Amino acid sequence: MDIDIKSPFWSPAGASGFILDWDGVIAETRLDFTPLREKYYGGRRAMLLEEAHTLAPETREEFFAELVALEMAGAEKAEPVEGARELLAWLNENGVPYCVVSRNCMEVIKRGAEVIGVELPEKTWGRDNSAWVKPDPRALYAAAEAIGADARRCVYVGDFLYDLQGARRAGMRAVLVQRENPEWGAWADVMYPKMTELVAELREPKPLVPWEYREIYARKSEHWLVNASALTFALPADPSPTIDCWLARAAALGVGRIFIEPKRTLSPDDWKKSPSLDPAYMGLPLHEAARRFLAPRFPLAEVVTECEEPLNAPKNSLDLQRYLERKKI
Repeated sequence: MDIDIKSPFWSPAGASGFILDWDGVIAETRLDFTPLREKYYGGRRAMLLEEAHTLAPETREEFFAELVALEMAGAEKAEPVEGARELLAWLNENGVPYCVVSRNCMEVIKRGAEVIGVELPEKTWGRDNSAWVKPDPRALYAAAEAIGADARRCVYVGDFLYDLQGARRAGMRAVLVQRENPEWGAWADVMYPKMTELVAELREPKPLVPWEYREIYARKSEHWLVNASALTFALPADPSPTIDCWLARAAALGVGRIFIEPKRTLSPDDWKKSPSLDPAYMGLPLHEAARRFLAPRFPLAEVVTECEEPLNAPKNSLDLQRYLERKKI
């Protein structure tokens, strides 16, 4: 779908793909895991799947049997989320690739789909047919690749904290639906208390401020963000205090592009000064290392190796904001 919304703003309507949670997004099953947490985890809010390995083998088997029984009981009583059919219709009508990624098992998902009369997309994953479960970002990377979508331009739609955490970790847009939870707002790009509101947004898109630019937008206004996004900064030869700090600071200020000489590499000494960069980046072209570093946190920030006149920004990252202010962007 072609929409007239330009970077640095965004809309879910312009996403390259949608990754959908199942329970609470398409089917409403009203699952309550409190009894399982009380019985097996002493009542604490444990991550049920991730912490199951802490249970004794016989207890773990009993736990999963009860978990499936609970989920299946919910599937038998499932109702479609209001607006879910309209969401799926919009995706199909506009040719937007989508899939389902859930922590439920596939048997439960399939039964729920039968009960509510919804056809599952070809690409549907539960906890038992995927190597990873959300919020592990690898589950979402694999899903995006499977539907042929750019992960950085995907939207994950969920109704729970794990959905938002997975999306953030994967550098995807995080959309919270069917919940009004201010505590989770820090994780979400946008919240729609009702699925019908998301559908309305898709039909009539409006420019939204990306999650990563909320702070600079609030402090410096739309004018700042628009103008900063049009700039290209050249990464200094010896950025201060570190490469990673300089990159993150420039991106957080809304600078749209970072120019890095294509022949520069990330040396061991560079990494020692910037240990927050993944050690696996050592030896890579620096532009590739920078791109990988920025992508999850600042998906709209570009790293380029060609630019006629990049701005020679200050070496010290603490001077970048003053530099932009002096330019009266």
